[in-house]
Amino acid sequence: MGLYGQVRAIREAVINDARTHLEKSIELNPDYSEAHFQLALLLKDRGEIKKAQKHLQKVVELEENHVEGHYHLALLCHEKKDYEKTRTYYLRTIELDPHHADAHYHFALFLEEQEEYIEAKNLLQKTTDIEQNHTQAYYRLARLLTDPDDYDLAKQNYQIAVDIDPDFAEAHYYLGKLLAVGRRINEDGTLVIEPEYESAREHFKKAIELNQDNHKAHFNMGKTLAKEKEYASAEEHFLRAIEIHPDYAKAHYQLALLLIELGRLIPEHPEDAKKASQS
Repeated sequence: MGLYGQVRAIREAVINDARTHLEKSIELNPDYSEAHFQLALLLKDRGEIKKAQKHLQKVVELEENHVEGHYHLALLCHEKKDYEKTRTYYLRTIELDPHHADAHYHFALFLEEQEEYIEAKNLLQKTTDIEQNHTQAYYRLARLLTDPDDYDLAKQNYQIAVDIDPDFAEAHYYLGKLLAVGRRINEDGTLVIEPEYESAREHFKKAIELNQDNHKAHFNMGKTLAKEKEYASAEEHFLRAIEIHPDYAKAHYQLALLLIELGRLIPEHPEDAKKASQS
């Protein structure tokens, strides 16, 4: 057995020992709520979901105001796709602890899945109010702010996310996409398209540095470079996107458009090419 296997075996033995003592604690005192709670967390980590749920339900039966018991029941029910109970337990958690940032955050993710976007955005905003360094909440909120009227707010939230975590590759990527499109509502209520290509390129570049196999980042970098007529660099990124993901239809399409444009720039007659080179 290698070193990794030895460490894993030791860890397994320690966890099993802990489980034995928690079960003994509950045997001696069936109403020991914290023992039920810790055993539930251990069982959940080991994938024994039904047993974990049974102990969590016992926790909230013994202590109806047990915040973490309700919170972990919400997480577990969400995982099991028991949506009615998920909603109930999240609401109860927030009722018991209005400043539970993670409950607000995960409830928002649940509501996003249910396509209740307005309330999801409100909960994500509340999460950032409670915990100002909650990187994922800023990121998820920005992802939901897709209306042109929310351009500046989306940009702000993405920027906060990458300020907190400069190595947040997905936030850099989506911020780059937002800036490359530049679709927003002007102060007079007019829809304007004002791409911020230079900033977009910086964020695509960072996303690629953090994950060189991010085919979408290469693709969008290629599109941005093509719009700025940096054709050679754009071609490199399209080709890299296709190398990573050969079935990426959009990359093949954009590369084709680029090659057509390059073809148009090549003089048709040799004498024209000579004149072009001398000019």
